[in-house]
Amino acid sequence: MTNELLSQAVGPIIAIFLVAAMFSLGLDLTLRQIVGSLRDRALVTRSLLVNLLAVPLLALAVTALIPMDEALRTGIVVYAIAAGTEGGPKFVQMIKGNSAFAFGLLALLLIFTVTLVPLIIPLVIPNAEIHTGALVIKLLLVVALPICSGLFINGRFPRLAARLSPFAHHLSMFLLYGLFFLLIYVNFGEIATLQGSALLAGLLFFALAFTTGYLAAGPDRHNRRALGIMTFARNGSIAMLIAREVFIDQPQVLVMATIMTVASVVIVVVIVNVFRRLDLSGITQTEQS
Repeated sequence: MTNELLSQAVGPIIAIFLVAAMFSLGLDLTLRQIVGSLRDRALVTRSLLVNLLAVPLLALAVTALIPMDEALRTGIVVYAIAAGTEGGPKFVQMIKGNSAFAFGLLALLLIFTVTLVPLIIPLVIPNAEIHTGALVIKLLLVVALPICSGLFINGRFPRLAARLSPFAHHLSMFLLYGLFFLLIYVNFGEIATLQGSALLAGLLFFALAFTTGYLAAGPDRHNRRALGIMTFARNGSIAMLIAREVFIDQPQVLVMATIMTVASVVIVVVIVNVFRRLDLSGITQTEQS
């Protein structure tokens, strides 16, 4: 009985987390900041093509080559098509990448994710039974509306935004941790027996996605770091929401999307540490010379 109630609570908690996270993001952004960071049209075009076309195709290719259950394959693909992780710009900032560009790209990716993903799912997952209009409305309510509200407050009442931002950030992080623990508890059996081939496919996807983004950014080191992070780490919260709403009869889709989300956080921490060590070794060599 308790497990059933907790399972029913997953959907609402995902939605509440998304609202808090997107509102927090909007409080930290300004329209001028977004527009100003997207002046390099060639870079923006490559970034959109990589995120919206190349990465989903990579997921389809990897999951086709490596045998696994259909629900796990679907979970990886759903994760891959949900572009625009809200935590991306922060990680880009930590590795001294182009964080301004990361913020602008994130805004564009979220627009495309909210409007296009409901249309793309039936194309890449033919057996998916999706009510496109209802999903679009839900994504607009839990993603677009909170971001626009945060942007409006930050633009008109910057002092209020500065006060609200820490609270919204802490609330979203609290909900995120609670959501992860809830999903692990409810789906522990499925997670414990997860196919090793699915984990291998997930890791291969991350490696290929980061490499593709990193190389597509061009020669500038800061842009490479920014696009590498923004390409491989997808919006796990939106992916989990879609998995929960569209594939309600296939719980392993949500399990796989959740595992991919958790794994992306672990991997991005590793990437941050690697780049920090590279930067420190470069500074040391410069001082010695």
